Amino acid sequence: MTSISVSYPPQLQAELLPKGALPQFVLSHPDMQFPEEVNLADFCLDRNLVGDRAQRIAVYSGERQVTYQDLHKMVNRCGNGLRGLGIEKGDHVVLRIPNCLEFVVCALALHRLGAVVIPTMILQREKFITHVVNTAEAKALICSHDLLDEVELGRSNYETVERFITVGGDRADLEARGYVTYDELIESSSDRLESVKVRRDDLATAFFTSGTTGMPKGCMHLNLTLMGAAVAIKEVVGGTRPDDIATGSPALGFTYGYAHNLLFPLYGGIPTVLIEGRATAERMLETVQKYRATIFNTAPAAFNQMLNIPDAEKKYDLSSVRVTMSGAAPLLPHTVQNWKARFGADILNTMGASETLSPYLSNWRPESKPGSLGHPYPGWEAKIIDDKGDEVPPGTPGRLAIRGIAAIMYWSNPEKEKEAIENGWSLTGDLAYKDEDGCFWHMSRGDDVIKSRGYRISPGEIEDALLEHPAVFESAVIGAPDDIQGERVKAFVVLKERVEPTAQLAEELKQFVRARLAPYMAPGEVEFTTAFPRTETGKIRRIELKQLEQQRYEERKAQGT
Repeated sequence: MTSISVSYPPQLQAELLPKGALPQFVLSHPDMQFPEEVNLADFCLDRNLVGDRAQRIAVYSGERQVTYQDLHKMVNRCGNGLRGLGIEKGDHVVLRIPNCLEFVVCALALHRLGAVVIPTMILQREKFITHVVNTAEAKALICSHDLLDEVELGRSNYETVERFITVGGDRADLEARGYVTYDELIESSSDRLESVKVRRDDLATAFFTSGTTGMPKGCMHLNLTLMGAAVAIKEVVGGTRPDDIATGSPALGFTYGYAHNLLFPLYGGIPTVLIEGRATAERMLETVQKYRATIFNTAPAAFNQMLNIPDAEKKYDLSSVRVTMSGAAPLLPHTVQNWKARFGADILNTMGASETLSPYLSNWRPESKPGSLGHPYPGWEAKIIDDKGDEVPPGTPGRLAIRGIAAIMYWSNPEKEKEAIENGWSLTGDLAYKDEDGCFWHMSRGDDVIKSRGYRISPGEIEDALLEHPAVFESAVIGAPDDIQGERVKAFVVLKERVEPTAQLAEELKQFVRARLAPYMAPGEVEFTTAFPRTETGKIRRIELKQLEQQRYEERKAQGT
């Protein structure tokens, strides 16, 4: 089918992007030929109100289970309540709700109204929240009552918020403090609501990055991106079946969770099991076992945590799972092999970003090779380019560029946007290569590459080699400042329980890597630690490790050592 180019939203073009930096959207997949006018709630929810499907469970949340018919009514009541508060098409609304039924209802109600949904991760502090609210020019904020402290700290600094809605808590107390309660919206509103039609290339959501290197960046997503993500995920998992049940640990306030634990299950007409509270390794395994989940997704760090449970494969029955997916960070081959050996299942290794919402690469096709990123997702194209923007031959490392149902679009950040677009293609910031068979292989983030003695070294290879050692639970490898080498390879290592950190073990780990990789890739230094700094989505904040080493380097220079 002929590709359809989608225009960049005109209401955002003049405000955000410099001339020549416009990303391209391409709808090439036959199931992604979306009409000009759409509504996301219709697309994901209302399609399931036909016949017996209406009485199927849509959401498991704690002890609650809600059918598609009941969810439809709850969404409409919430939508009518929000409309009564003045929320209309195009308004921006911030959500601060943990994984639970109310998040699903509020998000779908806002989509029903044609509003723009701006989820936030629940651990974010006042400075982050205030930045998001003001940058997004939010008209309303919906917040769980137990997350109000940080909101209260910044409330007087919010420039555009007219309405505050809370989920849970003491109703009389909250109303006295100027909040409208979610229960009031639901109880006092009709369950009949006609969807507001919006353009497929209108803004639907914005997710703000965790701000590891500065203030958080708003990543914008269009209606067609959210719909395309649901279609693509359904195809990647082999379609949905009557007995399918999806679950996973990623928060709904994170793009990976929003796509895999909300959009895709509803579009596919299957239940989604929301893990309320902290998604520990034990709780994830217990949830899969209890609900006999068939589609399970989480992040690489969580797989390692589950694998660190002694005899986990004997304690928990995961035989119901037919598709296991990983995302949010690179998945090391050692983790894949260990999971396969212990649980007998392969892991679909997906690669996406907050900037794209949808994954764009995965080893989902039969010809994908173990340990690789595989091939482009349905609705995506990918290529490797050099610094001039030209595509490079197979086997040649370069910058990963993508194009399809999403694009990198930063909110009110034209300079950053200009850096992210090359001839209409979005630059992911990753270094990779494509082999002769069209399979993509990840090397590292562009800013994580270690430049030592003229070599360009990928930290991921070293981390994977370290994981093969029986004493190592997790590692993070960085380039530390060095006057002679430029950067020296340094490994931070978390050991498994009951393993003692010693100088002898550190030397053993250096030689262990040297025996498996090129000598110049072996760490010159190994430092043991008990934990790594992480983003709320579980990624290791290597920037903090680099900053620590830079500080140590400057202190040594000042002391003349």
